[in-house]
Amino acid sequence: MNNFQENLPVIIYPHNQRLMSGRVNDIVIMKTCHALARLGHRVGIITGKPAMNLSIEEYYGLQPLSNLQIIKVPMLRGKHFSWHGIFNLFCLLKILKMRKKGLADIIYLREIKLARFLLKFKKFIRLPFIIEVHDLRIRKFYDNLPEKNPDEEWVFKRVDAIIVLLNCFGDILKETYTIEVPVFKVPLAAERASFKIKENNNKTIGYIGQLYPLQGVEILIEAISYLPDVKLEIIGGSEKDIIRLKKLATSLNVNERINFLGFVKPQKVAEISDNIDILVICALNKGKRSYSAHTKLYEYMAMGKPVVAFDLPSVKEEIVDGIDVLLAKHGDPRDLADKIAYLLNNQDKAKSLAINAYKSSEKFTWENRAKKLSKIFNKIKYD
Repeated sequence: MNNFQENLPVIIYPHNQRLMSGRVNDIVIMKTCHALARLGHRVGIITGKPAMNLSIEEYYGLQPLSNLQIIKVPMLRGKHFSWHGIFNLFCLLKILKMRKKGLADIIYLREIKLARFLLKFKKFIRLPFIIEVHDLRIRKFYDNLPEKNPDEEWVFKRVDAIIVLLNCFGDILKETYTIEVPVFKVPLAAERASFKIKENNNKTIGYIGQLYPLQGVEILIEAISYLPDVKLEIIGGSEKDIIRLKKLATSLNVNERINFLGFVKPQKVAEISDNIDILVICALNKGKRSYSAHTKLYEYMAMGKPVVAFDLPSVKEEIVDGIDVLLAKHGDPRDLADKIAYLLNNQDKAKSLAINAYKSSEKFTWENRAKKLSKIFNKIKYD
């Protein structure tokens, strides 16, 4: 299928990680670029050879589009080592070649170190750079880091625009660095499932996402200890984190009520989630988790499920407490358990939350994300 429109900027997305590696970042990149291509942009993702010998579109559940191209260049990146020099060089050469042929209008990327390398050659590339910032390597987010990161500061002075996912994150960015270019908010997105009210109550709670300590799954497991007839399904996480959390579950005598499913392919998550009654966001109110967007918030709402979440700034910016999400006190397993029990025992309230969350998720589709990005690309290219 070809949706290409001549009047829309051609987007080049350099990505120095291998696709199909099970990372949430890759899903966001592929879904965003696919939505931009459906909108009519020609999009080229410059990356290395994928981690698996499968169709990229099939892996991510996407329809092939002739105006979305995966451009493979050499990459030296293994399980225990990596060297970006080879990828950086071939990525630069590919960009220069595409610009010379008139096949590039905007450089859109998110990796700071890659941006720093490419921006050194901006006078030769002669294209606008737009960076989407998901994290800041600063003391505000990580205790052991300096107040500012020199690479970030260098990059932000040289790009043409910055995209953030949340205003609260953008505020931290502007408090930390002197920003002289436009900063635009473009929220994350999720694929909306077909909405259906779950009538039977299995008393099953769900969590989808990474399991590293800042995600607070330890608190959720402790909350389950206060809910003796409730089961917990956990989708995602590394083997190391799963082993750590299984030990905690055993120590709290709740291991028989918790099912760790590990990584699940994106297109299978909704299917597995059908029997889940309530989905939970339990990230700690610490460091970047307080101000960084939670992919799972948008995914949960798009599933049309009742959601209980900790009252973080990054959550409160996008929802209304008690209308489309029920908030619990951050870091408090007892209050989290109480909010879960309340919804399990009040089906009308749970249904109301699910309906409103699903309605709110219309704002956070990939199509709407692509439209916001497209306006920014046009503004930067033509203004």
